Amino acid sequence: MACRTGLLGLSSTAEHAGLVLAYCLDADGAPAKQKLLKEAIAAVGRCAPVYRMAYERWAGGLNTPAKETVSIPWRLAIGLGNESVLETGITLHRTYGTPLIPGSALKGLAAHYCHTVWGAADGEYLSNGSLYREMFGITADAGHITFHDAWILPDSLSSGLVLDVMTPHHGGYYMSKEDTEPPSDFDDPIPVPFLSIRGRFYLAVTCDGEGEQAQNWANRALVLLKEALKEWGVGGKTNSGYGRMV
Repeated sequence: MACRTGLLGLSSTAEHAGLVLAYCLDADGAPAKQKLLKEAIAAVGRCAPVYRMAYERWAGGLNTPAKETVSIPWRLAIGLGNESVLETGITLHRTYGTPLIPGSALKGLAAHYCHTVWGAADGEYLSNGSLYREMFGITADAGHITFHDAWILPDSLSSGLVLDVMTPHHGGYYMSKEDTEPPSDFDDPIPVPFLSIRGRFYLAVTCDGEGEQAQNWANRALVLLKEALKEWGVGGKTNSGYGRMV
């Protein structure tokens, strides 16, 4: 109990938003959850000096011409289904607690967009096509392109996390296991606060080959990724405009 109380006392000075969200909820109910989200936002801002050094070291080590800074015109919701003490989760850097877009999410988006959109114009970009296999691989053979995690730019940290809310209207209908409660306009909506992301991110794509051909493959994959982010978006709630990046 003493350890728990000590952790709660650190939430107002913490520099890791992930630890705040995981360990510093001190009560149940909407006010406590709202307070926890605000403390996580503040923690991201406080970690800026350390994060800036880590970001510069990471970005400086990316040996590829295929890199680009992109921005979020609206908001990004990534990791809503992650395990969390709240109803919703968020993906943060494990070490620094800052907003992060996993490379696996970017690769999955690019692969799906490649098959669906580029594949409609050129069959070699379909999932069984040679160009698709070169970039994304198949079960028996890995592809040659690496989609790195996208880190948020240090200058975006001050507004990197923002308070957001979703409002499910037919909770009884969705939660009922026997479909005994129909959706109606008499249901009381229940606002669910959560954190979404804004700011600019650094994309990087590398090819495991060498020379001009490898650079061309990396550049092609980056063009594909940027187009997918602009047209489809990444993360959750993309049908509502979240996740678009330009």
